[in-house]
Amino acid sequence: MSDYLLPYSMFQDVLFPGKARGLPEDGQELSLRRIVSFSPHARLELARVPLVVFDLETTGLDHRQDWIVEIGAQKLVGDQVVDEFDTMIDPERDMPESAQKVTGITPDMLVGKPKIREVLPEFFQFIEGCILVAHNANFDMGFIRHHAGLLGVEFQWPAFCTLKMARELLPDLKRKNLDTLAEHYGLTFESRHRSIGDVKVTVSVLQELMNHEGAHLKTWKDMEPFSS
Repeated sequence: MSDYLLPYSMFQDVLFPGKARGLPEDGQELSLRRIVSFSPHARLELARVPLVVFDLETTGLDHRQDWIVEIGAQKLVGDQVVDEFDTMIDPERDMPESAQKVTGITPDMLVGKPKIREVLPEFFQFIEGCILVAHNANFDMGFIRHHAGLLGVEFQWPAFCTLKMARELLPDLKRKNLDTLAEHYGLTFESRHRSIGDVKVTVSVLQELMNHEGAHLKTWKDMEPFSS
């Protein structure tokens, strides 16, 4: 694996204002921005790098205004799930009724849960050396990048999207949402619109795509059209 991987890195190099919107102030006007990055070589074979399939539940759809309330992820080595990350997050603000209806997550379920500033560093450790995967990854990556930024972290990480893959590889399938793909492949949800439930279905969708319609996709360069 080392032939085609640049090492995971976290380093400090840029001064930035310490007052992040919506986060408690620590009294510092300036602090150092950390860069969390991972750069796979274009020729890296996907079979030689772990993949982390992840999903977020949030208070709404706008990553600049809404907040993460749940992160679920499974780590894949080949076709095997080898580890799991699953946590709810106290957003330190109201959980809108519209989000409660979609996710089934109520405010009392978030009481006492860790804050985003505690969870994101743990998530970054979990994904070390891995490529990220999500369904509609632009949505999830937008939230991760934005909320990392509020914590003084610039998040530069490779990710690709099973929604983009389905659009390319399943042109005859009218819709490409997760429900339609689950039906197409005969999959069932353990829990819909809960992070780990959606992750488990996304893992199966990814495996179906990579083992059948996308069997020709072998390297990170092959996945760049589907990157987010």
